[in-house]
Amino acid sequence: MNGKGNEALVEAFEKTEPEFIRNICIIAHVDHGKTCLADYLVSSNGIISARLAGKMRYMDSREDEQIRGITMKSSAITLYHSPVILNLIDSPGHVDFSSEVNSALVLSDIALLVVDVVEGVCSQTEALLRQAVFGRLDIILVLNKMDRLVVEVKQSPEEAFRHIRCLIEQINSCLSQIIHGQLVEEEWCKFDEIEQSLHFDPAKGNVIFSSAIRGYGFSVDDFATLWAPKLNIDVAELKASLFSDSYVAGPGRIKPDAERLGKKTLFEQLVLQPIWEVHNHGLLEPNVERLKAIAEKMGAKSLRSRRAEEAFDEFMRLWMPLSRAAIRACAKAKSAKKAYNNEERLCSILGNEGVQHPLFAILKECDASDDTTVLFVAKILRSAGHNVAMCRVMSGTVKEGDQLFVVGEKKRTQADSDEDEEDKENVAEAAPKVAVKVKALFVLMGRELIPCSSAKAGTVCAVEADTWIPGSTLCSDESIDIGLDLNVETSEPLVRVSIQPLGGPESWDELRAALKQLSVLDSSVRVVEQENGELALVTAGEVHLQKCLQDLEDMGQYDLMVSEPIVPFLETIIPDVTMSFAKIVALHKTECNLRNGQATITLRAVPICDEVFAFLQKNEHILKEIREGVCSSKNAEKFIGKLKELCVEKLPMKGTWWAKQSKERIESLVDRIWSFGPPRARFNILFNGIEDYERPSVWSRGSKRLRPLDATMVAGFDLAMAAGPLCEEAMQGVAIVVESWTLDETDLNDPTLTGQMISAMKQTCRAAINKHPLRLVAALYRVMVQTNAVGLGKVHPVLSQRRAKVVNEDVNQATGLFEIEALMPIVESFSFCEQLRKKTSGLASAQLSFAQWQMIDEDPFWEPTTQDEIEHYGAKGDSINQARLYMDNVRKRKGLMTDEVIVVNAEKQRNLKRNK
Repeated sequence: MNGKGNEALVEAFEKTEPEFIRNICIIAHVDHGKTCLADYLVSSNGIISARLAGKMRYMDSREDEQIRGITMKSSAITLYHSPVILNLIDSPGHVDFSSEVNSALVLSDIALLVVDVVEGVCSQTEALLRQAVFGRLDIILVLNKMDRLVVEVKQSPEEAFRHIRCLIEQINSCLSQIIHGQLVEEEWCKFDEIEQSLHFDPAKGNVIFSSAIRGYGFSVDDFATLWAPKLNIDVAELKASLFSDSYVAGPGRIKPDAERLGKKTLFEQLVLQPIWEVHNHGLLEPNVERLKAIAEKMGAKSLRSRRAEEAFDEFMRLWMPLSRAAIRACAKAKSAKKAYNNEERLCSILGNEGVQHPLFAILKECDASDDTTVLFVAKILRSAGHNVAMCRVMSGTVKEGDQLFVVGEKKRTQADSDEDEEDKENVAEAAPKVAVKVKALFVLMGRELIPCSSAKAGTVCAVEADTWIPGSTLCSDESIDIGLDLNVETSEPLVRVSIQPLGGPESWDELRAALKQLSVLDSSVRVVEQENGELALVTAGEVHLQKCLQDLEDMGQYDLMVSEPIVPFLETIIPDVTMSFAKIVALHKTECNLRNGQATITLRAVPICDEVFAFLQKNEHILKEIREGVCSSKNAEKFIGKLKELCVEKLPMKGTWWAKQSKERIESLVDRIWSFGPPRARFNILFNGIEDYERPSVWSRGSKRLRPLDATMVAGFDLAMAAGPLCEEAMQGVAIVVESWTLDETDLNDPTLTGQMISAMKQTCRAAINKHPLRLVAALYRVMVQTNAVGLGKVHPVLSQRRAKVVNEDVNQATGLFEIEALMPIVESFSFCEQLRKKTSGLASAQLSFAQWQMIDEDPFWEPTTQDEIEHYGAKGDSINQARLYMDNVRKRKGLMTDEVIVVNAEKQRNLKRNK
């Protein structure tokens, strides 16, 4: 776009009211055509040539994005189609960049869901649809790659109509499951109305048929307008019937039951048949003259291209331009002005406060003339040498030079009393205010930033402040103390590397600053400075890690030493079904004497069943609030009631101490929970089983007094759970029941006693854990592989080498491709996609996403004992014990001792020469 074009765009950007602003994000599974669609929308403003659209990947501004052919960062661009301003955001499809997708969704009101019409609904498609529904966005379905039905699959118009109809029904089925499942749990009212409003139906105008690579797209409106005068039928009537089971019975007449009567449906006859004919002359049986004749008949301009394929693309872009169909559909969707008129959507960003939130009325109005300016900061990005915040103006008008205040979320504290056991009211404590000055404002233009002087409510813009912005809400009113809660979720970072510079001491400071900047720019990144001084970078996956290292290089960090990727494990204990209950009671009891009996601890470790563990995992936010002492009494009561029910029903397992515990005993222990695990190992429980110690549990606050050194017991428990006995990885699913604890109070003034008590508790917990069968727990990826029959035989060996377990294998009837679902340890996943491509010669592609943590069934200390085992495995267990291998690798990395024998048989070296 030239200088005058920029000036016109900036002028329109600054003057357009919220009623004429549309905020749109493009979401899709990998390689379904998001960036090609974005290219054609960008070309509609003359920024790039229509000939280059679909090939240039304009929104992929990074070099590694262009090389890999995938989008890694959400990027935005502002388009102007008088009188409407479109803020378009292209998002990644790769699961490693889910935080970028979340940023795009929270800024938008309209989602263009792109689905490959041949591949259909994929794993990421369903996940993105769910996110868009939860965000209460208007969703427009774009059925992309229509040309594949003709050229690759070679379907007839009749077969294609059936296929498209089934695909839309499948997507609507997913939509219905999402709404009736999750949204009913959230107690949404009028969910039938919500489903009806989101239901995909071409007659409603929320379905577009397209081929982004060819540049054409259409809705039923286009063909209804084209055919209505010729058939002497009302446009509205034809539009309503065009995608139904109806047929033309004569001039001005439409009748139902076309399929039953063996007639061609309206969609086949009036839409697909002409489209198929053009594809046939352009791509299958090239005929330029015939294409030109059709173009003249359709009123298109004379075609300039001489090659059939180029002439086809030119004709389709002129006849049914994709940008026109997409922009028209978006213009009919809700504007920024009406985006938060829906009370449920508005309450979803205001957290627990709902209609009581001080910004409720302001955000609902979305008034550009309002005195109160509110901005939501989605993410920090680096563009054109500037560190800017990608923001949405929620209310008012932000101008260059404005002073805004960072608004924190409300923090709650619980007032306690020694005399009164009842909870007092929560007291709101406002976060301290930080003032930032708007240094510059920019219109987002993909890889460029165009300066502007102001941005009105409803727009998405870039803000450069005079300092780092440490929050997600900016407001011009200093009295507002409760921010917005837009729930920007991030994928769980699991792949870690250690980074160190090769230069002098000053390079460490530069690296720290670059890593700090990277963690702000990318919300999925974690940067940790370890105890030994090393800097650790934790990312969401292998592709995300490579992208982060490229980011560091772009920041000037070239000479870096990067370790091999590290994936964490967890440790747990399991029931020992070979032991009787009497033995378990006697042998699993662990005692510790400190200072010749001045302090004694007696406890036992007990495994927690899978159901209770899953419940704790689901309610991790409650456990966090309990540890921090900010959990409300209402939430605590609800949580303890469900936990008690579950423990009574599920905990009594064979091979554990729980097996013969009475219902009353288990309920008593749940009421007397001492603590939950530390942040790294939250899903472990410390029970107070000491009869003469009535301390306040984690649930209650009251007059009960703590024993001296009570905190040392929790600290020792935390240390034991944070580093297990196998390889000092975090524990999970372990309960420690303290049965007795005596303490000579005459010795309390000794300053060394505190440290000794912590150490004693830690060692006693570890000794109790060591009396159980120990297991490693590995993080798993869900691997979705697509391949044809030729590549299928080569996929399974690659999965087998990576210790992947195939859980499902099916054939996609539409594509004829085999779809394999498997679970693979993340530690085995590095270079998997590259190896798969090489072994199958590019016939197979894979998508990896975090699935779950799963216990490795193998005992890491197993050795053959019976005669049959010795004959089968050898005297020393020569078969590979994978759990032992993982454990030893982690122990070596941490500098811990292993039982590995480097030299088995050492003899004096001799030679054949005899010295005389």
